[in-house]
Amino acid sequence: MRFIVTGASSFIGSAVVKKLKEEGHKVTEFRHSFEEDEDELPHRADIWLHFAWAGVGSKDRADDEVQGYNIGMSMAALEKAIELNCKKFIFAGSQAEYGRAQDGGLKKEELKTEPVSAYGDAKLMFSKLAATRINAYNREEDCPRPVRYIHMRLFSVYGPGDHEGSLINTLIDKLSAGEKTELGSCGQSWDYMYIDDAVEAVYTLCTKFTGGTYNIGSGDIRPLRDYVREAADIILSSGNKAADADGLLIFGAREDNAEGAADLSPDITKLKELGFTPKVSFAEGMRRTIAARLNKKA
Repeated sequence: MRFIVTGASSFIGSAVVKKLKEEGHKVTEFRHSFEEDEDELPHRADIWLHFAWAGVGSKDRADDEVQGYNIGMSMAALEKAIELNCKKFIFAGSQAEYGRAQDGGLKKEELKTEPVSAYGDAKLMFSKLAATRINAYNREEDCPRPVRYIHMRLFSVYGPGDHEGSLINTLIDKLSAGEKTELGSCGQSWDYMYIDDAVEAVYTLCTKFTGGTYNIGSGDIRPLRDYVREAADIILSSGNKAADADGLLIFGAREDNAEGAADLSPDITKLKELGFTPKVSFAEGMRRTIAARLNKKA
C-alpha cells in the first residue's frame, strides 16, 4: 500500500514509518506538515497517517494560538488526503481528550469527553471537524471512494526514542547515577504501552477494514506508583546497584502538572476485537529501554 505520514520524525511516527517500510509499503514522509514540501506529495495514496502536532510540551499545551494552528494544519492534511483519494485518514489523538476525571472505571471510547487543556480541546475539536467533513464527502454523489476516518486516543507510550524529559527516561538517568528522584504522588491509575506494541496497534488499524475511535493502550492498568517502583527496581538491578529504590524515590515532592493528575485507564476492548494483543510486558520493555538509553550515553 501507499502511505503518507505527517509527523514522521515524532517518537511514534518514526517507529510506525520503520514498520511500514519493513512490511514493504511505499511511504512518503514529512517531518511535520505536508505543507513544508508539498511538491513531494504523490499523486495518489491509500492511507494518510497524521502524527504531526505542534506544542506538546507543558507550556504550549495551554496555548490557544498554538493549538488553533494545529487544528488548521490538520484540516489541511485531511483535505489533501481527500484530494488524493485516500481510503483512510488515521489521526493520532490523545487520552487528554477525556480529561482527568477518575470515575473508578475503564475509559471507553463512548465516555463523555471533558478535556481540561487547550491541547485536549484541540485534539477533540479536530476529531469532530474531521468526522463531519468526511461524512459530508462520503455522501457526495460523485465521491469516487469513501474515506474512513480513524481517531486513535493514545495513552502513555514509552521506549527508546521517547522525549528526553519523559518519566521513564528521567528515572533511568537519575537512578542509574544513584541520584534521588522527586516525583508527584503517583497515585493515579496508569497504562504504559511499549513502543513496539503501539506500532503494532497502529498497523492493525491500517490493515483492518474499520473506522471510528480507538483507545491505544496496553490494558495493564495499575497505580503509577507501582509502575515507578517496578521501573526503579529494574534500573537499579541492571546496573548492579545495591541502593534501595525506596531511598531514591521521593513521592509527593512535586506538584501535578497544569492538567492535573490524569487517570489513564483505557478500555481497549475495541482494539482487541480487531485481533490486537500486547506482547511486551512492562518489565521487558523497561529492560530494552534501559539498554538502548545507556548505550546511547556510552
